[in-house]
Amino acid sequence: MKSAGLLSIGLALAGCSLFEQSGQTTVEGVVVDDVTGQPIALADVAVLANKRSSSSSAFSQVGDWHPTDAQGRFSFAFEANGATDYVLRADAPRGSTQYLSAPKIKAGRKNKNVRVPLTSISWLQVHLRDVPPRADALNITVSGFLTSVTVRPPQDTIFYRPVPAGSKNVVVWSLNGSPTVSNAETRIPYTVAGADTARIEIRY
Repeated sequence: MKSAGLLSIGLALAGCSLFEQSGQTTVEGVVVDDVTGQPIALADVAVLANKRSSSSSAFSQVGDWHPTDAQGRFSFAFEANGATDYVLRADAPRGSTQYLSAPKIKAGRKNKNVRVPLTSISWLQVHLRDVPPRADALNITVSGFLTSVTVRPPQDTIFYRPVPAGSKNVVVWSLNGSPTVSNAETRIPYTVAGADTARIEIRY
């Protein structure tokens, strides 16, 4: 039992030294499109940090941005604290890394072949058309992006919203306050490529 206890303590200490190292940390990898997996040239990469002892879940930037080359590759080093969690974030004119998909970095280690996904900014064009018979609703609400849009009919209008690239996007719209038309939501799925524009027409 005594030897088992010493073994447990030894493993615990080994675990601390293994996963909570400090010192120089090297990072090598490539920035890629999160949909196609293709390298993204001329992006910038930064390290974000969050202390494990902190009550906040927010990450703050450590050091400067590091540019990638024409093939999206990067390589740099920084001084890490073993009691801190680190992730990588990429930024480029076409988009940035979503925090939930930012890859983790091991402190005090050589981190090689790190792939940093970048979500391209795409656009959605929504064309609202108030067609006969005219709607008697108080308004129409369109959502499925960062900020929903509410329009009072009768009105034909076109607006644009930034959306993530991919095939899992959905626009949701409904008429509100109509005595004759249900306010049930209508869902319109759509696909949009990175740095492209999808177009949807809503007739109400």
